This record gives sequence, C-alpha cells and structure tokens, in this order.
Amino acid sequence: MKFAKPLKTIGIGLLLLLLASWIIAPASRSVRAEVMAGTVITVTSTEDLADSVNYDNHTCGYTSGAIYVPAPDGKCTLRRAILEAGVRPDGDRPITVQFNIPTSDPNYNAGLQVWEVQIDESYIWELDRRFITDDGGQVTIDGSTQPGGRTDGPKIMVNTNRDNSATFGRSLEVRTSNNVISNLGFIGGGQIILYEGGNRVEHVWMGLKADGSGMALASDASSQAMRSMARGGIIMPNEASDNNVIVNNVIIGASERAIRITSGGDNNQIAGNYIGTNADGLIPSPFTDGVNCTRELDYNASFWYGGQGIQVTGSNNSVISNLIAGLHIPQSTNDTPPIALELSGSGHTVTGNIIGRDLANHNVGVCGQGMLLQGTGHLVELNTIVHSRNGFEPNDDGTDFDSAILTQSFETGSGKWITVRKNTVLDAGNATHPDHVYRFASPGVPIELRQFNPAKVTSINGTAVSGTQGDDAVVPGGATIPADCPNCTIYLYADDLDGRIESKEFLGQATADANGNWTATLSRPLTDSEGLRTQSMANGSNVIYNFGAGTTSKLSDTLYTPAPPSYDIFLPMITK
Repeated sequence: MKFAKPLKTIGIGLLLLLLASWIIAPASRSVRAEVMAGTVITVTSTEDLADSVNYDNHTCGYTSGAIYVPAPDGKCTLRRAILEAGVRPDGDRPITVQFNIPTSDPNYNAGLQVWEVQIDESYIWELDRRFITDDGGQVTIDGSTQPGGRTDGPKIMVNTNRDNSATFGRSLEVRTSNNVISNLGFIGGGQIILYEGGNRVEHVWMGLKADGSGMALASDASSQAMRSMARGGIIMPNEASDNNVIVNNVIIGASERAIRITSGGDNNQIAGNYIGTNADGLIPSPFTDGVNCTRELDYNASFWYGGQGIQVTGSNNSVISNLIAGLHIPQSTNDTPPIALELSGSGHTVTGNIIGRDLANHNVGVCGQGMLLQGTGHLVELNTIVHSRNGFEPNDDGTDFDSAILTQSFETGSGKWITVRKNTVLDAGNATHPDHVYRFASPGVPIELRQFNPAKVTSINGTAVSGTQGDDAVVPGGATIPADCPNCTIYLYADDLDGRIESKEFLGQATADANGNWTATLSRPLTDSEGLRTQSMANGSNVIYNFGAGTTSKLSDTLYTPAPPSYDIFLPMITK
C-alpha cells in the first residue's frame, strides 16, 4: 500500500495542474515536513501510561512549577508529547514531535513494520496553549521521523479507541494554529478537529486497516457501534478554521463527513485526498463493477462502506483533484444516502475532482448525490462524476432532483452566480442513476433559471458547428421564459443516444454575438452513436433572469445529431 498520490486526473488541462501542483507534494513515499530549529520532543513508547490524576500534567521532559512535571516512569508517550507541546512557552517554538520507538515495544507489528500507539478514549486529548495569552501552535507531529519501519504507509498507527469502547475513540482536538500533522494512521473512530487556522494535515490515513487494504471498524463492541464504521474524519468546525491545508490523505468509512468545514471557515484547501477507497485509491474486487447500495440499518460485512464525502461552508475554499468513490453507509430506507460533495457559502472553487471512479478507472459509483450546491459565486468545472445515484427520494426519478449535480438554492441578483461547466458526467443506464447532468431544485431556484433553455444547434458539418440562442420555454399557466442570451458563452458536450442527458466529453465552446448567433469548432468529429448537448453561460448581469455574469444554464434537453450525409444541416433527434 502507498501513501495517497497526487490524483492523475484524466482530461484536466495544464492550467488545473499548475493550480494544484503547489499544494500537492509527491507522495509515493513518506513526506517529511520541513521544520525550523526549535524544541524537539521524542516519543519513545506506544503506551498510554497514566491514571485519572495525572493525564493532565505529565510531560515528557518539561517542568513548570508543580503544574507540569516529567512522568516518573521516564517514558515519552504521544499523549505526553502533545500535552507538553501545548504547554511550553512561546519562546520554545517551533516544536517538533518526533518518534523513536524500539522494536521491542509491545505494540510493534513486525509483519507490517508499524508501531500502534494506544490512546485511552476516556480522557481528553488535545493540542492547546498553556495560557489564553499565549500564541501556542507551531507544532509538527511527523510519523515519518520514526527510524526503520515500512516505507509504503504510515509507520505510526494511532489507535484512539484502546479499549474498544462502543462510544468510540478520542479525537485529537487541535486548538492552536500553524501546526502540521503528517504521516500518521488513525483508527478507533477519533477525528482530527482543527478549531483554528493555518494548520496542515497531510499523508494521514483515517479509518484504514494497518495494511491499507480496507476499512477498520471504530468498534465492534455492539451492532450499534459497528453502524458507525470507521467514524473519524478531518473536521474544521469554527469560524476561525481558516487557511488550513488538507492534502493527500486517505479517509474511509467516515460516518459523518470525511472532510467537513462548518460554521464558516474560509480559504481552506482540500486537495489530492482519496475518500472512500483503500490506501491505493482503489475499490477492490468484488466491487470493481459497482458498489452495492442496498440500504440496511446494520453493518453488513459483505458491503463496501466508503462512508461520506466532503461538506464545505464558509467562503473561498478550494476543493481540487480529490478522488471520491464507493461512498455508502448503513442506513434506513428513508435516510438520505451520502452526498459526495456538498457546498454552501460563497466563492468556492471545485475543480479536477473525480467522483465514482477509482484510481484504476473502475466505475464503482457512489450511493448518493454527486454534488449538491447552495450559495453563490462558486466555480465548478472539469470534474468527473460516474454512476452517482438519485440523491433523495425514489419518486424523484425523472424530476429535476434526478441530477448528478443539483443546485438547491442560491440568491438572485446581479452579483449572484454559480458557474457549473465542462464537467464529465456518465452513467451505466441503471434506473437508479441520474437522468440529468445539472438541474435546479424547486422552489429554491426561480423558474426563470430552472426552465431557461440554452443555445440550440442549427448546423453540424464535420467539426464545424453553428447555432443560435435557444427557444423560449412555455411553462404551466402559459407564462413564457425567454431564452435570449446575447454575448453568452456556449459549451458543447458529446452524448450518446440513450436518451439520458449526459456530458460524456467536453468538445468545445463559442461566444455568441448580440443576437445570440454563434459558431464553434469541435475538438473532434462526432461518431455515428453521438450527438451534441449545449449549455449557455451569461457574460453579463440580467442576461439570464436577474442573475449575474457567470450564471450557467442546465444542459439542453435536445440532443443534436448530424443529418444524413447528403444534407448539410442537422435534425434534432431526442427531446425530453
């Protein structure tokens, strides 16, 4: 098994690679965080040696009056090291927590060459400052500092549920800023919780077995405990959870979100993570042709449980080049299945993500909605979604909710927009897979956008395509939704002839004139089994209803196909 590698996204342009490259480090081996000179604390034992009277004051080597004293047994455990890193004065920073645990340690696994650090789930486990007046932080905890051990996965596995409690493991609560957590594995259900900003979590496994092959249950103490699967994830719960970097991690079986930004965290970067897969970014056999999405309340050992996906609130967060596949959780019939990527807030960039396909290009799918969007100012482009499911109720099939990407609501107004374009969306013809690439929910989005018809094609001649603005829509009650789109950008997608609205490949774009007329050159000719779908984007305010520049329409209901060879014009083939 390997650390998560930078995602090799098929069809992502050079611009995207340049954008992502500076935050995604090479990862075929352990990545050692660079640390400035400062204080070094060396963990020498995997045990959690304490009782109820000294968990909060035993350090590895730091003394501060009668409050903090070195542990009398002389051992430096991870709990003691983190406590000490928090309570040392600012003048001792930066601080590195490194590892040098002997192979004679009782929790060394010689077969895998890993050390399993034990954390007693009964006691709080946090990296905090000594006094509220201290800055704290600037702590690096790096498992790759452990001498020896394997080179293709974390040497240090942290069991946050030492006693197999049915209430799960102890989360690592990080209450300071500018820390680095890297090259560790976490099992037992504990989360990593980042309450402040400027932190970096990289090359961390959450919920994987020590060999990386699949999910490790947080607890098997009861059937109720097993429903929570691996449970843990990486959480940013505060308004102050800003400017964090979550990169190249592997998270599986999260019963909440695998990565979650709530309460308004801003300017965070989530990039290059594998979610729902094993350590190699794969969904192994027998699930390579699709995960079983049967809804059962209890954990079923024959299912693949990838867990849940990513949720983002706040402003100006980036979700780039993540791989999300095999999402599934134990659930009742009426529970909403796990959403792969859920956005609200404003100004997020979501690009280069692959949903439903593993690193070996197995189209395994996910058991819920591909993307659910709310808010405004989001850019969602160059993502791939394969075999997502209808996200809510079974009777949503065939409605606007039956969509791989759904905008649930966003405010109207000249400064309000969401751009969803150039995404690849595929299905397998299964009835549970969505009928649409992109749609808008009612009543959260005005009917003027829900029913707006994008550009139409009037000629296909090889790779030369021309057209004009779409036809006005007439809605129940007789009202007309105008399709005027002066100076709009037109996007063209290849689709097959099965009647579903997919975007199997982005083939080109054009800019319309003031009358809505346009011409484009496709990147390749269509095959006999393909047609074109169109999408329009406003380049000015109040062009599509009263929304702002950057607002994109649904894809066309009409599939445009070339005419027989003796004709120069096309005939629309399928209209839904």
